[in-house]
Amino acid sequence: MRLLHLIGAAKPGGAETFALRLFAALAKQPGLQQHILCRAGWVAERCAEANLPHNIAPFGGWWDAHTPFFTHRIARQVAQTFQPTHALAWMNRGVTFMPQGNFHKLARLGGFYDLKYYRGRVTHLIGNTQEIVDYCGQHGWPVSHTKLLHNFIPAPAVGWQQGRAAQRAAWGWQAGDVGLLLAGRLHPVKGVDVALHALADLPANFKLALVGQGPEQAALQALAASLGVAERVVFAGWANSMAPAAAAADIWLAPSRHEPLGNSAIDAWVHEVPLIVTAVGGLNALVDDGQQGLKVPQDNAAALAEAIRTLAADKALQQKVVKGGKARWQENFSEAKVVAEYLAYFRCLSPTLKI
Repeated sequence: MRLLHLIGAAKPGGAETFALRLFAALAKQPGLQQHILCRAGWVAERCAEANLPHNIAPFGGWWDAHTPFFTHRIARQVAQTFQPTHALAWMNRGVTFMPQGNFHKLARLGGFYDLKYYRGRVTHLIGNTQEIVDYCGQHGWPVSHTKLLHNFIPAPAVGWQQGRAAQRAAWGWQAGDVGLLLAGRLHPVKGVDVALHALADLPANFKLALVGQGPEQAALQALAASLGVAERVVFAGWANSMAPAAAAADIWLAPSRHEPLGNSAIDAWVHEVPLIVTAVGGLNALVDDGQQGLKVPQDNAAALAEAIRTLAADKALQQKVVKGGKARWQENFSEAKVVAEYLAYFRCLSPTLKI
């Protein structure tokens, strides 16, 4: 099996993080070779660090605007050299440059993308939630050519929790502080502003760390100042590993306004941090209220603050939702399970391949 990936994002994000996790996991599979065509930037840097075979192309921008078909030509040359059995495009930018050839052409969707970009370029679609798979069928894609394959979150390295004291000290958190963690893009869809309003309704020993970057950082810093909580908020920036932040945290927040899947919730489960989510999209589907986490309504800072108070005060409830979340991760979102499902799907498309 020879798998070619096309991923055109230059900056880190949820889909890019999962792509790299999948690349690394597939690299451990005997009998499978893969090659990655990516854009210069974060993904390419991580591929180089991991010694993953890759080529770089502009995936749009100046070069493709001024030198027609530049990335198309690179993709075609890579395909001719690598001779893939399968090619997997990641998101719209990846599928735009899918080369032609005698191999299976697939695209992985992590959101509700316009399928006009996929028609005529790929034959099979992979969705990471049932809602996305249903969306593809509702918009005319053959049901027989769509497949649900979840994301996975790998287990953290042994001893990862030993960094708790150092990370809390780096953030200025004291022994009696309740550490809240929100991981994701600093974007309106993530509901970071709701978390800040909730923080303002909590006692002063409740602190919040925001792990991520995005266009709303300046506005959110201004909001924190206006709410009088700026001294209790850490803008931690992007992290390649969530383990240090998770080790420091007592409660994990996912107050999104929209979320096709909810990787952040799965990260909370893996790291055994009690979770609170909004009852929207993928988060609503992932979490049974009181079993794998607590649910609150969208855009309701008062309800979020109350759920934080409830969870912080109830050790038994914390243990219950942590146990439930860990069990759901092992059942549906572990590396071993998801990688096996990807390989089985690739084999199904090419049953004569031996892997």
